[in-house]
Amino acid sequence: MLKRVALLLIAVVIVLGVVGLLLPRTWHVERSVRIDATPDRVLPFVANLKRWQDWAVWTKAMDPKVVNTWGGPDEGVGARWQWLGPAMGRGAMTVTAADLTGVSIDEAIEADEVNAHGRFSFTPDGAGTKVTWTDDGTLPIMGGYFRGSIEDMLGKNFEKGLEGLKALVERQPLPQPLPPPSSLENLAVPDAG
Repeated sequence: MLKRVALLLIAVVIVLGVVGLLLPRTWHVERSVRIDATPDRVLPFVANLKRWQDWAVWTKAMDPKVVNTWGGPDEGVGARWQWLGPAMGRGAMTVTAADLTGVSIDEAIEADEVNAHGRFSFTPDGAGTKVTWTDDGTLPIMGGYFRGSIEDMLGKNFEKGLEGLKALVERQPLPQPLPPPSSLENLAVPDAG
């Protein structure tokens, strides 16, 4: 009897292993929001990874013990953010492209190598901008069992983050146009010599 139970357990483990190897391990998450601001007003809040602390969900509020480290330029290509914490785990993001069409990011989540790619696409929408946040990555072997829950969790985090980004950008004051030069500035100054 004990031998049959052991064989049954071994068979179950083998079946779970084979199924796990066959399950898709890649994820794709995509969420969008319309922000009442032009792309040039959205870009600095996404291309500067330190500013993510003002709108994203991965902050000290989520993980009070997280240690954040930033490197490279403050904003744009080469900007880097690394974190390590009990709730957030470990990871790193590096901006690989940043312009008025969007921001691309390489991610190393719980790994030393890049295993995910994120993109914020900015599409003009009337006087505003449609911001679409996508993320694609590959889970380790047997990770296919967790793909659905990861996509669901990331999707919820993206929705909260995009709403935070929208609120932050929209409450920023509009840039003021430069005043026209006064007529006095256009007068020639007499030669003192």
